[in-house]
Amino acid sequence: MESPKKAAVFLKEFREFITFLGTLWGLLAGISVFFPLSSTLLKVIPLQAYEADGVFNHLSPPLITSVSTVITLFVVLSTYGRRNEYMGIGTRIARRQAWVSIGASMAALVVYMTIHQIYGEYAYDVFGLGSDDPLKLFFEIPLLIAYTTFFSLLTRAFMLLGMVEFYRDN
Repeated sequence: MESPKKAAVFLKEFREFITFLGTLWGLLAGISVFFPLSSTLLKVIPLQAYEADGVFNHLSPPLITSVSTVITLFVVLSTYGRRNEYMGIGTRIARRQAWVSIGASMAALVVYMTIHQIYGEYAYDVFGLGSDDPLKLFFEIPLLIAYTTFFSLLTRAFMLLGMVEFYRDN
């Protein structure tokens, strides 16, 4: 008996999620999930393999993009799953958290660009890292984290603003 009720609740919440994604803010949040993929295609943020005059030797750009996309999707679902909590704290606090998320995402982008530039310019000359040196992971893993953090927090900011607008009328 309990299973059909759970299924009905799940379907209702799923329809609500789809409706949310159909709003302007939901569309922005949904599109931002694909920012890591579009960045690879448009080459807005430098993310090339070592062989293509980039810096990534051990972690491939497709791996970085995949990890970033999966984490961003997780953030979308996690943020939406906590919608009642965010709406319970008030729209002002949720908006503030959106600003904090966008600020932290920009800081992560600055960190990424800084590490990328230092790594690209000084990996061999200063740090003495050869082409297949495993110590390059000490640069590549923070780059992966900063890249993923940038996109996931940017998406979270859009999600929070979207939820504030979507649930304001409810």
